[in-house]
Amino acid sequence: MQSWIIKHSEMVLTVLISLMICMTRSSMALGNLIYSLIILMTLVTCWYRRHEISVPQTIRQYGWAYIGMLLCVLPSALISNDIAVTTKYFFNIWVWKVLVIVPILLFIKSSPKLYAILSVFFVYMGIDALSAFAQYLLGYNLGPGGRAGGVIHGSMMGLAMLLTLAFPLALITAYDKAFPSYLRKSAVFSLFGMLLGMWGNQSRGSWLFNGINGILITFYCFVNIRYMLVLLVAVVGIGYAFSSQAYVARFESTFNISTDGSNLGRIYVWEADKQMIMDHPVTGVGPGLWQKTYREHYKLKQETQDLGHSHNNLLQIASESGILGLIGFLGFSFFIFCKSLIHYVKSRNPYDLSIMFGFISYLFLFGSIDYTWGNSSGIRMFWIVMGIMIQLKINENHKII
Repeated sequence: MQSWIIKHSEMVLTVLISLMICMTRSSMALGNLIYSLIILMTLVTCWYRRHEISVPQTIRQYGWAYIGMLLCVLPSALISNDIAVTTKYFFNIWVWKVLVIVPILLFIKSSPKLYAILSVFFVYMGIDALSAFAQYLLGYNLGPGGRAGGVIHGSMMGLAMLLTLAFPLALITAYDKAFPSYLRKSAVFSLFGMLLGMWGNQSRGSWLFNGINGILITFYCFVNIRYMLVLLVAVVGIGYAFSSQAYVARFESTFNISTDGSNLGRIYVWEADKQMIMDHPVTGVGPGLWQKTYREHYKLKQETQDLGHSHNNLLQIASESGILGLIGFLGFSFFIFCKSLIHYVKSRNPYDLSIMFGFISYLFLFGSIDYTWGNSSGIRMFWIVMGIMIQLKINENHKII
């Protein structure tokens, strides 16, 4: 058994992570089961290979930065009115969800296997987005406002945040010849699927943020006329698709803070967050206690949607873990971004570019209108993709970064 695990652990982990990507949104139970198998396989492999594991300096730096963030958040879990709830939530959101990156950084060293997982991610996102488009056309299982969530019973906001994460990464992959041909083709498939998925999902945030990212990333490859033609076709297609009066009206409502119910609900919650942070400035109300505290003490009468979280990563973290937790989160994010930016300036590699766009798009762009850090399926996908990009960067350099 030991020799078999040592020999095949990389392939087994590759398959399990690929399966989890395909299952975690459609079946939370099955996704959690596969995730548990990944962690179990990682622990067993760590034990059998404990004498040969070598962690590069760059991975240790990422690890220490993350631990620093945890130490900033931990006091809020230990100093609260309900330690049982806060410690459980702290472990689930801040520790358990990130563990999926460990097997990628420690045991999946093969670039072809990393490309395979990334290809699965792109193909899955294309299919998921197409399913949302099909739901929209058929009028099946639509949410408020006729919006589709994909994978039959998928979350509308869950799909929107993943579209905002995957779209810029697929653009970079399709544009950059450092990636193998089959991966770039899967990225192109994903892009067109996601364009249709944005039509069916109707998330104003994904429209806006992917539009901005698309323009910025295109400057990255402006020298290649073929890519410009692909973008032109995409722009024309999007313009045609969203030219109807209904879509024009929905896009215009993006900045409507006077009558749009969705926007007003967020504003009311953010007002409550402001007061909550002022009342609990250092360590917050405690991880996992936001909803209870909000409903009992801070909910405004005008807020009729009974929202369950802040719809903003920074405000949610500041409310639950105080300024100390927010400093830890921002410090970690700043370290990741600056490390990738410095290395990208030196080497112009697509991996650091993907890390920067991934962090900004998922945590700070869409994270400005929803709590993406606490979304179970979304944050797992995020860590998988970030882990792949970090490992591919290490493979490319064949040295400590």
